[in-house]
Amino acid sequence: MRSLKSLRGQTVLVYENTKLIEVIFTTSLRKLYSLHYIHTQSLKEEVVSLSRQELLNWASESLAFYQLDLSRISTVYLAQVYALESHRIFDSFDLTHPIKVLEGSTNLDGTPPAKQFKHAPLTGLYKKHFTSARFIPQNLYNFQLSKFSDQYFQEALDEASRRSSGYVDDAFTGYLVHQMTIPPIEMRNRANRLTGEWVVFHRHEGRNYYLTLASHEEANEAIHERVVLACDFDKFPFKV
Repeated sequence: MRSLKSLRGQTVLVYENTKLIEVIFTTSLRKLYSLHYIHTQSLKEEVVSLSRQELLNWASESLAFYQLDLSRISTVYLAQVYALESHRIFDSFDLTHPIKVLEGSTNLDGTPPAKQFKHAPLTGLYKKHFTSARFIPQNLYNFQLSKFSDQYFQEALDEASRRSSGYVDDAFTGYLVHQMTIPPIEMRNRANRLTGEWVVFHRHEGRNYYLTLASHEEANEAIHERVVLACDFDKFPFKV
């Protein structure tokens, strides 16, 4: 058995026969959530023990996993989705949507195409963004950093002034707030530029195997440790 770490947050223990794995919020993930998400509730020490079969039963009854091949979704991934949804940090639909895009069951996608990691020890593995409403502030910030944002915001400010009485009134603020939020997100969505966090997967014999969720803030070594764990635990037909 793997030893348990005394970290705050929900720990999901997944067991099968004599094997046990631990899926827990890493320090970087919890730090990221606390910085970006105002409504995230404080996480208490909680341990939930589930078998692979119990997670499969849960996923098979969830519309978020509808028509997905659960045999190619790792136990680590399932446990992460379970934990994140349980704490209402992410909706499970947000976490399975990239899989549906990659599997061709939907073409509705506002994030960049999947691409391979460039640096060891993740070389050869693929990453695909998932996004949600929780990433609106980050996506607005990214839009602000774009080369055409200055012109866009200046034009929005000029138009807000034309629509107002000459003062900062409801017409001015209403138009400006709308133009500074909704259109930038829509533009990034149309351009497949929405950001979020990652789904990490491996392509083997023409099929994708979905291994773990990961954060931009995590070290490659930490992500790779979960990838190896996912492959070993579920006995996937490849080594990474």
